Amino acid sequence: EDIATPANWQPGDDVIIPPPGSCGTAKERVESAEEGKYCLDWFMCFRKQS
Repeated sequence: EDIATPANWQPGDDVIIPPPGSCGTAKERVESAEEGKYCLDWFMCFRKQS
């Protein structure tokens, strides 16, 4: 899975998951409660990085 990191990212910080390509994917992403992932909004989701 592709990820992005902010300029001040440090190893162990959460990483950004790129925005979804469709409305259906956005809805699915926000509604799913996948372990280690969380969304602040439909376009801003993060994954816990270990």
